[in-house]
Amino acid sequence: MFKNTTIKRFLTFTVVTLFFGTAVLPILDDNVVAADTGSTTNEDILDAGYIYNLTKALSYIIYDEYNESAGELAKGRFFGTKGEWRAAEILLQNMTDLGLWAYTEQIGNTEESPDLTKIIQVLDYDLKINNENVTDFHIVPSKHGPRCDPSNLDYNFSYKGLKVYERPKFLLPWKIMHLLCEKEDFLFIEQSTAFIPYNMPPLKKFLTKFIDPMRKPMMFARKILKYDPDMERMYRFFPHCKGVIEYDYNNETYNQGAAKTSVPKIYINGTLGDKILEDLKNTTVDFFINQTYNESVISYNVIGQLNGTDPSKTVIVDCLYDSWWTQGTADAAIGMAMVLAVAKYFVENNITPDYTIKFIGFGGEEVGLRGARYYEETHDDEDILYVVDLNQICFWQDDDEINLTLNLICNKLSFLNKIWKIAKKTDYKGITKDDDIKPLWMPLGAPSDDAPFAIRPGCKTVCFLKDTGWLYHHRDGQNHQEGDSLKYFDWADVNATGEIVLNVVKHLTVKP
Repeated sequence: MFKNTTIKRFLTFTVVTLFFGTAVLPILDDNVVAADTGSTTNEDILDAGYIYNLTKALSYIIYDEYNESAGELAKGRFFGTKGEWRAAEILLQNMTDLGLWAYTEQIGNTEESPDLTKIIQVLDYDLKINNENVTDFHIVPSKHGPRCDPSNLDYNFSYKGLKVYERPKFLLPWKIMHLLCEKEDFLFIEQSTAFIPYNMPPLKKFLTKFIDPMRKPMMFARKILKYDPDMERMYRFFPHCKGVIEYDYNNETYNQGAAKTSVPKIYINGTLGDKILEDLKNTTVDFFINQTYNESVISYNVIGQLNGTDPSKTVIVDCLYDSWWTQGTADAAIGMAMVLAVAKYFVENNITPDYTIKFIGFGGEEVGLRGARYYEETHDDEDILYVVDLNQICFWQDDDEINLTLNLICNKLSFLNKIWKIAKKTDYKGITKDDDIKPLWMPLGAPSDDAPFAIRPGCKTVCFLKDTGWLYHHRDGQNHQEGDSLKYFDWADVNATGEIVLNVVKHLTVKP
């Protein structure tokens, strides 16, 4: 039997999805900064130096906790790794030093989410192209085992001398006949389409208005019917396809992702991808990936509690603290550091909030919001009034053609209007010089840790997410110096965003 809350959430999700799908709705005026509201005083800002130092400590875990020179894979703060555990220790110590009641909750499986501790893990991998070792790359494990035993997820995929073919964009007979008849093992190669930031052509942008609202219902139908388009294309039609190479649109970085493919996926940078395409017929690839299915991954939510005058009600201020195999600076060490900077502000200014504030670092966000889902599902009796969620924020990039946008995403329209009025007190565009800011209404929450709380009755959520046009989303490269790294920490943006976040939290938790 399902719990009543489960049924209600399913019905809410289905109805709202049919109306809104994945559409993100801009609200209010495009002129997002009010010229006559002014800015808060200098005393009402967060400690940017504290934010930077904590951001650096979290970002450099990829160097401090892994010995790559000895062949160890540097997995950053990825879910269930020693890097994520070290990050939890750092957060717990900082919360304790601030005087918060600090503790951890281990993420476990729940009735609603029985797979929170289960994941396909990479034990080891290697890549050679034309017998030369490649250093900047990432291999995503297969969601299936070998063709002869697809349920065996504990498997070492190992191949040598693979041919490489460009992946056909359409499954047209005259384009794929030679691939269907291919008797030797091979790889496909294509450009990574994940998070391509450049503006879409006008026709595609117009069609997206009609296609996007149907995307989630179609995905739901595929799940019910057990239809897997990736498996249909790759796993059945091309029996000798052993994997896919995806080269990046950036020359020095490569993408990363979850195990969603039916064959291993190899991510490389744009420079190497172009080199392969220049001499495709004479290129051969050797690779292996040793993967295992772990059903008992250990990960934690880290909580620092500041008691309020009314302890029966809770406000959550949170951020993810895990990452991909990168420094994970913008996604989201900066946001996590800002959460604790807000706590630091409250403590140092002797502010007792009206409600108990829980400053939370959620684990496992990158693999399905696992920490947030666990917390929401195991705290049914907690009266959570607001969730202020920080995600990827406060970074810069050197590209004049792409404007970055800080999105303020709320689950309630009336709540969005309130948050937007607070945000306009800060001259965000003036402080950051070239970045934009917009309010967005998403009834099911943002693609972030606020989402599990967004459909909770009576709970209002806001997510700070700077995403539009980011070139380095989930990217790594150049010994972890390129991509999502500390070099793109934006001091001006930290001050501007920090001012807005602090004003929002104060407004929600402290009476005037």
